[in-house]
Amino acid sequence: MKLAAIDIGTNSVKLLVADVEDQQIKNVLLEHTIITRLGQGVDKSGELTAEAMDRTLEVISDFYNRAKLIGAEDIAAITTSAMRDAQNSDIFIQKVIEKTGLNPQIISGDEEAELTFAGACSDPDIQSREVMLMDVGGGSTEFILGQNGIIDDKCSINLGCVRLTEDFIHSDPIDPTDLQDIIHHIISTLYVRLSTLSVGDRELIGVGGTILTTASVHCNMEGLSCDLHKYILRKEDVVRLLSYLRRMTLEERKNVPGLSPQRADIIVAGITIFSTVMEILKKQEIVVSKRGLKYGVLLKRASMLMG
Repeated sequence: MKLAAIDIGTNSVKLLVADVEDQQIKNVLLEHTIITRLGQGVDKSGELTAEAMDRTLEVISDFYNRAKLIGAEDIAAITTSAMRDAQNSDIFIQKVIEKTGLNPQIISGDEEAELTFAGACSDPDIQSREVMLMDVGGGSTEFILGQNGIIDDKCSINLGCVRLTEDFIHSDPIDPTDLQDIIHHIISTLYVRLSTLSVGDRELIGVGGTILTTASVHCNMEGLSCDLHKYILRKEDVVRLLSYLRRMTLEERKNVPGLSPQRADIIVAGITIFSTVMEILKKQEIVVSKRGLKYGVLLKRASMLMG
């Protein structure tokens, strides 16, 4: 069965079209991400702006048409942190319904964690390991502990790269005090919750656009041409990259190889989350996975359709 999933996030909209057989993703036909910043300003105002809704709606419509064009029999759409927080999320849902016929489902933080884990575990190699997954999004970060495809513990915390950038970064280049404020906020927000998780020797796996971008920039810095899926970033790589990008102006970051210009303003906050968590957990490596939430959405939809 040819299915599509559209993940409408705080920072970006992601599309996945794939053949699904026997609850397995057999063949990825189309995978694309466009940054629309739907959650811009939501943390302060509590509402989606008209401009953010319009630009996100255009991308959803485009993705819907692309999926139909290559023969998707069903298209599932979900939304996450920004829509959970926005008081006017119903207005945006109605706009999507009117333009495409899709009715995006606002999923909870727990559901987001579960679907992210299911998506990552669509890779049998990751499913067989004892892991701690970490997905840094625009508005929230999910942590999922599991092994052999079964979740042991999970949590979703309102800590994301868009949210942190809007709240704490007020300088260009980024002042060390702004960065320290972010680090202190991450520690105060996460330390107690992470200390209750039985992380132990579990392998740290990063999913989502933030870690993929971090790995992409690192590969370009090192002059490497590599498959980012299952790429290993060492803690010292992450810390060095954070220091390198923090010292640049926003315009300089927009020209860094491997870094999308649309992510240039939020990447420092995103990498800071990873580096701080690795320090808290005493993890020396993080493994990158290209499979995350949208893969889980696709598999869940397949399960519903196939009974």
